Amino acid sequence: MKPYLLVLLIASLLPGHIHSQTADAWVTQGRTYLGKHDLADADNCFSNALTVSKTNQTANAFYAITRLLVLPNQPPGSNFLTRLGLPSSGRNIYNWTAMPPKDTNGLVLAPDGVNANEFPAQLRTNVLLAIAGAISNLSLVTETNFTVTLSSNETTTVLTTVDYGDLRLIQAGLYAAKYFTYTLNGQDFNAQLTSLRALYQSGGLTASRVLADYPQLLTVATTNDLPLALASFTNAVNTYLLASEFIRSRATNDVRLFNYDPDSLQTESNFRSVLQELKASLTGGPQVLALNTNLTVNMAPQFADRISFRGLLPKFDGNAVELGSLPDSNFDGVVDGLTLGDVEGFLGKHLTMLPVGYLPEFSTSNTLSLAFTTLQGHQYVLENSTNLSDWQIQTNFTATDTTSTLVSHHSPGLSQLFYRLRDDTQ
Repeated sequence: MKPYLLVLLIASLLPGHIHSQTADAWVTQGRTYLGKHDLADADNCFSNALTVSKTNQTANAFYAITRLLVLPNQPPGSNFLTRLGLPSSGRNIYNWTAMPPKDTNGLVLAPDGVNANEFPAQLRTNVLLAIAGAISNLSLVTETNFTVTLSSNETTTVLTTVDYGDLRLIQAGLYAAKYFTYTLNGQDFNAQLTSLRALYQSGGLTASRVLADYPQLLTVATTNDLPLALASFTNAVNTYLLASEFIRSRATNDVRLFNYDPDSLQTESNFRSVLQELKASLTGGPQVLALNTNLTVNMAPQFADRISFRGLLPKFDGNAVELGSLPDSNFDGVVDGLTLGDVEGFLGKHLTMLPVGYLPEFSTSNTLSLAFTTLQGHQYVLENSTNLSDWQIQTNFTATDTTSTLVSHHSPGLSQLFYRLRDDTQ
């Protein structure tokens, strides 16, 4: 019986020990640990402070942050990092040195049995709980005159004052993280990392190969989280607008964690305008963008059970995008008013865009009409060959549309002639 009595004795003493200190005393002790970069003990102290007084604003502010910072060293996060092959030593957010193992060529080794869908699952199952808890903590900081000054030891940089507006902006970011997590979790990421690495080693890792090998990749996996994604998006917008108004209304000599930048006045104003229009579209239908009245936005389709990442992708040849293959330049109604040229022009700044030829048309006068998909403003060279080995330049031009049609006079004496279009844009 003695072990049971000992357990009861310890259990009866612990709550009394916690409540023997005030919430403010726990916060002070937690900040001492924080200054020593002892996140685990600091987090525990802030949690104890909230056990004493769940509405203590300073404790809530600190606990919202530390409960996120300790994630890599708590069992779910630590176990996942170990599964990925990261060594246990070096997992210190103040000086992170734990990196995944690499082979002799410097290529990251894919851990056996790990599937890409484990990453969004980890976010959804474990990280999201901490994010939701942090949001709840920050929601309890309600005094608009709230401030707390962090020492250079606590920040590891300089003395910093955090106020109500800073916390609202952090909260907005956490709501946005919830939205992206719910959105990612709704898509299929089923792909073995070892298989992808094997493709890379063999030189076969391309977008077209991966999409061919995994026909379900990036299709809709579940729609269960769509209402939660919608709520998170709405809360992110509302909280950002509140934070922005607060930060912009501060005295000019107030220096805080996030500060108003006069040079970014127009950029931030434009951002707020777009956010408000996106939010309005959820219940009011498509909204004309004030920044570009030729475009309308509508976020509602994203939460209507039908959009998959896969369905928005163009066709790939290797890692090059086949021009003209984008399935929907309006992204299933989310943006209306974009032309194919607009979207392909944007993609062309970041990806290789491959011209594709249509079936040639022959006229009675031995004239061949050749049509190719092209990128507006790009310079192209049309080449021909009789044997697919020796190529001759026939003409060059600058494309003015998404389709360019060229005329070639075909010599009657030629049994066959091949054509190709090369993008020579520098």
